[in-house]
Amino acid sequence: MSLHRRRLLGSAPAVVLAAIGAGAPARGPDYAALARGIDGRVVVPGDHDYPEARQLFQPRYDAIAPGAVAYPAHAADVAVCLEFARRSAVPVVPRSGGHSYAGWSTRDGGLVVDVGAMDRLTVEGAGVRIGAGARLGDVNRTLAAGGLGIPTGLCPTVGIAGLTLGGGLGLVSRAYGTTSDRLTGATVVTPDGVVREVDATRDPELFWALRGGGGGNFGVVTEFRFRTHPADGCAQAELHWSEADSAAVLRGWQRWLGALPEPFWSQVEFVFGAGPVPAPAVRVLCFDGRTELDRELTRLSDLVGKPPRDSWIVVRGYEETLRAMSGCLEESAAQCHLPGSLPGRTPQGRIGRDGYGGRCDFWTGAGLPDAAVAAVLSAVRRYGQGVPAGGFGVVQFTGDCGGAVNRPAAADTAFVHRDCAFLTQYLAYWPESATPAEVARHQGWLDGLWRDLRPWASGRAYQNYIDPRLSTWREAYYGPNLARLEEVRRTYDPGRLFRFPQAI
Repeated sequence: MSLHRRRLLGSAPAVVLAAIGAGAPARGPDYAALARGIDGRVVVPGDHDYPEARQLFQPRYDAIAPGAVAYPAHAADVAVCLEFARRSAVPVVPRSGGHSYAGWSTRDGGLVVDVGAMDRLTVEGAGVRIGAGARLGDVNRTLAAGGLGIPTGLCPTVGIAGLTLGGGLGLVSRAYGTTSDRLTGATVVTPDGVVREVDATRDPELFWALRGGGGGNFGVVTEFRFRTHPADGCAQAELHWSEADSAAVLRGWQRWLGALPEPFWSQVEFVFGAGPVPAPAVRVLCFDGRTELDRELTRLSDLVGKPPRDSWIVVRGYEETLRAMSGCLEESAAQCHLPGSLPGRTPQGRIGRDGYGGRCDFWTGAGLPDAAVAAVLSAVRRYGQGVPAGGFGVVQFTGDCGGAVNRPAAADTAFVHRDCAFLTQYLAYWPESATPAEVARHQGWLDGLWRDLRPWASGRAYQNYIDPRLSTWREAYYGPNLARLEEVRRTYDPGRLFRFPQAI
C-alpha cells in the first residue's frame, strides 16, 4: 500500500475494537472504550462540557442530544471514530463550524466527530496548510498578517471545512475563484478507515468531489492545502438611497454588476422588522484602490438614475475589512468563538444565538426582471404585517459570482454554478423565546417570498446554504454533476456510513 493511503488501525484502535466486538453492544456503544482508544477527547452526557459540546450555531437545535461528541487530535483518531461507528452501528456526523442551516452537523444518539482540535495553520511559501477545525476569523487574521489570503465568507466562526467542501463563495471570489478553486490537496479519512492524501493525481475523483460536493459526504477531511492570493488594503463604501428608490437601485445594481471589474465585491441588503419599510444598503469593496472605487460608484449612481442620499468610504487593511463586514471590528477572536467547538475553552462571548431560517437562489443572465423586483419589494413591505414582533427579515443580493468563479467549466469541479450572475439569500430571524407558532409564521413569510420568485428563478441553490425544505435539492445544488458525485460516493462510502436527509 502506498504511503499516501494507509490504514491506521494500530494498538489503540485494537482496544476499541476488542471492547465493542464484531457487532453493536447490547448495552449501547462503549464510549469509554472509544475515549481510551484515541489521543483526543470524548464528551458524553453527564460530563461538565456536554451542554456546550452538543451545541450548534443555532439555538433551535439545542434539544438534539448526541450520544457523544469526539474531538480527535489527528487523522488516526478520526479513523478510530469511524471504525467505532461502523462496528457499533452508531450514526456518525462530522462537524466543523456547526453552522448547517438544517442542523445536520449533529444527531440524536449519534457520534459527532468534531474536527475543532485540528486547527493548525502553516504557511508554505505561496501555499498554506489549514487544519479542518480552523475558523475563518483565525484563518483570515493569520494569513493577512503575512499579506496573504484565500477566498472566504464573512462569518468568523464558520469552519474552513464546511465552506470549502460546499464550494465556498466570498469577498474576493470574482478575482480569485471559490475557496475550493484554490484547493490543491487534502487529507481525508474515508469510511474504510484509510487516511488518504488526495490531489489532482492521487484519488483524483475524490479530490474533484471535495471541491463543491458538500460537507458530510465521502469522508472526514482533517487538513486542506490551498494556494493563497495577495491580500493588501481594501477600499470599502456603503451607499443609501431612499426607500422609494428601491426598485431603481435593484435594477441599476444588476446592470452595473454585469460590467464590474473582477477586484470588486458588492451587495444590496434589506434588513427589516416591524418598523418602517427600510431603504436598501449597497455595499461595495474594491481590492484595486480608492480611485477605481470612485469611478465605479459614479457609474452605479448613473445606472440608478440619481446619486445616493448618503454614503461613506473608508480604506482599511484586508483582515480589518473582513472583521468590519462581519460586525466584529471591535471584537476579539475569542468573542467571536462558537459554543461547542472545543471543550474546556470558555467562550468570552456568543454571537448569532437567534434562530433563523434561510432560502436562496442563484440568478443567471440578466437577473431579476421588473416583476421579480416588485415581488421582492412586496415581500419586504408586508413582513411587519404577518410576522410576530421580536424577529426580523433580511434579503441580500450578493455579487459573489462572475469573473474567476465563472471561468472554469461546470464539470471542472463539483461546484457546478459557473454561469451565475449573483446570489440572493432570504433570511428570517426569531428570538430564542419564540413559540413554535411564531417560528412557523416567520418561516411562512420566508417560504412565501421564495415561492413568489419561482416564475423567474433559475432553480439552482447554494449547497452551503443547505435548505431542508428544498425538494429539488439534487438538481439545485449539483445539476449535471450529480451522477458523477453519486459514483464517487458509491466508490468511497458504499455502505453509506455518512447519512443525512440531503446526503449524496
